Amino acid sequence: MIRNRILTLIIYIIGGAALATAQDKQKVVTGPIWGNWFVQAGLDMTLQNPYGCNFSQVFPKGKTFGLDVALGKWFSPHVAIRGKVNWENGLPLFENKHLEWVGPAEDPTSNIDEGGILILSVDCPVSVKNIFMDYDPDQKWNFYVFPRAGLGCNLAISSSSPMVGVGLGGTYKVKGRLSVYADMAYQVITSEFMGGVSGTGMEVSAGSNGFFDFNVGVQIDLGKSRGKFRKIYVE
Repeated sequence: MIRNRILTLIIYIIGGAALATAQDKQKVVTGPIWGNWFVQAGLDMTLQNPYGCNFSQVFPKGKTFGLDVALGKWFSPHVAIRGKVNWENGLPLFENKHLEWVGPAEDPTSNIDEGGILILSVDCPVSVKNIFMDYDPDQKWNFYVFPRAGLGCNLAISSSSPMVGVGLGGTYKVKGRLSVYADMAYQVITSEFMGGVSGTGMEVSAGSNGFFDFNVGVQIDLGKSRGKFRKIYVE
């Protein structure tokens, strides 16, 4: 009698686990090919970090401000791609008159008069939230990390330098298609971008030619999907 009850209990446990696994496999998240695109626009601050310079002096010597715009798409709730353009130190409204750590080294304040800095980058955001938590189409917030690659163009010295970096960020949905976002990242770049401000050192332990950037702005979800993926169950 007891043996039969134990056997029945084991069958229920195995059956319940199998049913839960089957239900999990049946859950599919889908989205149209032209859905889940978004645009972003915001304000940017960078902290220039030339090799050999004392970072404690980054305010005000390495501080710049700018504007950024981006276009991206979520291919699933977990992975996206984003192309971004940042125009830094190009508008008189954002001028830092104490700037010393942006090339040309002989006259850093002339950088803004020559067009400033243009940063072109491609990011691959990976949603930490949606990987470790069940995806909810009506979720208000998202948190992601991303690798970055691109070009840093110092227009004042006609330099285009490759860069790579990593960052993190998040979004919060305000209403409908409208969200706010905040990002931060650090990228390393070749010494040519610095325009003589630093040497060629690239050892991270001793410093690097690179810069931090901080962005805040608004995001608009495009298309009928409004940034959502649909949950369906396959029989």
